[in-house]
Amino acid sequence: MASSNAIEGEMEETENSQENEEGETSASSSPLPLQLCYRDLPDYLQNCLMYCCILPDGISKGKLIRLLVAQGLIQEKAGHVMEDVAEENIFELISQGMLQLKEQQSSVRTRLQVPSPVRKFCVQQMEEGDVATFRAFVCSDITEQLAHLNNHQPTSLFLLRKNLSQDDGNWLKFNGANSLRVLDLERTKIKRLPDEVGDLISLIYLGLNHTDIEELPEGLGRLKALQTFDIRWCGHLTALPDQILNLVRLRHLKMYKNWFQNVQGVKLPPGIGGSFANLLTLTGVHAGGGIAEELGNLIQLRRLGVMDVAEENISELLASITKMSGLLSLSLESIHTFNEGKLVLLDSFSPPPFLQKLRLEGVLEKLPSWFGSLERLTNLRLGFSHMPENQFSVLQLLPNLKNLSLWHAYDGKQIGKEFCSAGGFAKLEELTIASRVLEEWTELEEGALPSLKYLYVRNCLRLRMLPEGLQFLTTLQRLDLLPLLHDHAERLKPDGGEENYKISHIPMIRLMTTSMVEELVKAKGE
Repeated sequence: MASSNAIEGEMEETENSQENEEGETSASSSPLPLQLCYRDLPDYLQNCLMYCCILPDGISKGKLIRLLVAQGLIQEKAGHVMEDVAEENIFELISQGMLQLKEQQSSVRTRLQVPSPVRKFCVQQMEEGDVATFRAFVCSDITEQLAHLNNHQPTSLFLLRKNLSQDDGNWLKFNGANSLRVLDLERTKIKRLPDEVGDLISLIYLGLNHTDIEELPEGLGRLKALQTFDIRWCGHLTALPDQILNLVRLRHLKMYKNWFQNVQGVKLPPGIGGSFANLLTLTGVHAGGGIAEELGNLIQLRRLGVMDVAEENISELLASITKMSGLLSLSLESIHTFNEGKLVLLDSFSPPPFLQKLRLEGVLEKLPSWFGSLERLTNLRLGFSHMPENQFSVLQLLPNLKNLSLWHAYDGKQIGKEFCSAGGFAKLEELTIASRVLEEWTELEEGALPSLKYLYVRNCLRLRMLPEGLQFLTTLQRLDLLPLLHDHAERLKPDGGEENYKISHIPMIRLMTTSMVEELVKAKGE
């Protein structure tokens, strides 16, 4: 990729090696069907597609939605949330073949890419003067590109994985900087944002995901237009300053755990209940300090992730969640999850009626009675639950469950056919099982797991038997066994392995024995 790539509707000549290697053809020599498909798109979809062409392949659907909204490329519809309209646009582009799902190993996250011929065609359109309604700039060294920024005055600026000056904000001083709507510093090594970031009065999207940010400047509070603030996996950031309460237009506040300081959630100042009336997404928030109760004011939330959940705040937290009638995604993580922290879930809790995704991390004595009511649930993860008894029979009855991850959820040595009967888990496409105590998975009834595509068996260090009946899962496309006991691997070998008949129909199989893992660890240590 070139050091910079400016797109303003009329795209400048670029050193993009990928495009040059593929060869350049004029738009007139492009296949007629592609031209017609593009010309038939309404203007707002053409602009969405052009914007997608400057983004990296494999961008997540959620991030693309937030970027399209921030850039102002989504048409308003009365009575509709902008993010929903953006998602409709994305699906329309997919149906037209202009966007496609990126081939992936898991169905958990939807990642998108522009097919190469479409990307090439759209770039040619911009080079030949098909004017887009945005100006985007992608560069790997901002200090060398300030002159270009002065000329282009971008509305979106993406920086690619390079160090930035920690001492001043000169890299933010260019003509038209206050017109910038998107600033994405994801995976750069920046440790501190300059206070000049507060001068970006038009900024709607600020991405600091996977950076080394240690603190946030006071100027952050001047970003009154900001709608998306992404600080997941930021190095040493443990709390947000009071200035965050000034961001009253905020719609997506995405945070996540901090490993370095052994801090789980990010602490927010009191007052979020009165300031964040527009918030749709709040993840990675610390449950203490009265926040659990304040969350009850954010009844418009669609996605919520709470960490450091303790017995002293669970009642207030669950009471708050009950008020969020439109909640689609919920993640709860107990305090000290990796040290067998307990997650108390009350049977009296009534989960939001439209809940689609649920993630629970922490020791559970049992599955609460309301699990059977989660009829819209599509994704479920139970992590470090360490339940002493197999209670998963209720899960196989959930009519829309597509993804199930049982990550150290069950401490039994054996899983039998009661895990899934014929017709059970009717729509499940992906199943992940991890257990350090599981020794045998004995049997699957014929007709069980009729839609399964991906089966991941991870960290099952004692497993010595795959279930009889696995050979009936004709929909299975991929099997991972990582790691695997050496003698078990021998029995699964295609030439003479006595259990190979169970897996011989699966197109993709990944096996790694425990001895291979040990060798890799040893090689790393050397």
